[in-house]
Amino acid sequence: MAANTAPIFSIAGDIGNSMLLTTAAADYTGVATNNKQIFQANPTNGGFIQKIRFKARGANVATVARIYINRGFENSNFATAPAAPTGTPSGTGGTVLPGQYFATIVAIGPGGSQSVVGTYSAAVTVVSATAIGSIAWAWTVVPGAVSYRIYVTYPGTPTGTAQNYFESVTNSYSQTTGTATGIADDPQTGNQFLYGEVSLPLISAASATAAFSDIDYPMNLALPAGYCVYVGLGTTVAAGWQVTGIGGSY
Repeated sequence: MAANTAPIFSIAGDIGNSMLLTTAAADYTGVATNNKQIFQANPTNGGFIQKIRFKARGANVATVARIYINRGFENSNFATAPAAPTGTPSGTGGTVLPGQYFATIVAIGPGGSQSVVGTYSAAVTVVSATAIGSIAWAWTVVPGAVSYRIYVTYPGTPTGTAQNYFESVTNSYSQTTGTATGIADDPQTGNQFLYGEVSLPLISAASATAAFSDIDYPMNLALPAGYCVYVGLGTTVAAGWQVTGIGGSY
């Protein structure tokens, strides 16, 4: 059988962006302004990112680089995060256990794009003599949304720890059960999710940058059409790190 001489990637020279990172993006959601896109898969056929290369540009303090995968929509359907919902508790109408509940909203746009995570509601307390109840959630309409996810904490857990969501095609939802209809999920990631981290070393002013080898973070990851890779620094550095995504499109 003849050898396959066709290229792995059909679009020649499709290396990712090369970005100089100096300023911290002090978030774990990947949406702060100092996170930089260093690779995007072909919007039709997808792509493959082999690795991310970090090259020091001079003296830097030690930091960490956070690597995020973006689902390809870049939250472009939504200008702002959803407002906090309000909840009206009832001692009847469902099987929600007594306790304090908090909720936050993620708006879903055409094609599955997601807004960033909204702020959490004030505490909603369910009190019931029969040990069951319900909550009527309501929130402001988000322009561009075709549906919503309502993330609700369990009693006794702080805000920011919701792990399951309910779904609604309107800006309200009647929660009659403590078991969410959606799959387990983490609302803190929104449309971006933290994929990995790499430690970047201290480079003193007296050291020659050339003495430090490039740092490669292997990914070997096939990405669906339009998906992106973002990188952000945990700490501001002086000279910066040149960050390059190495891969190609199918």
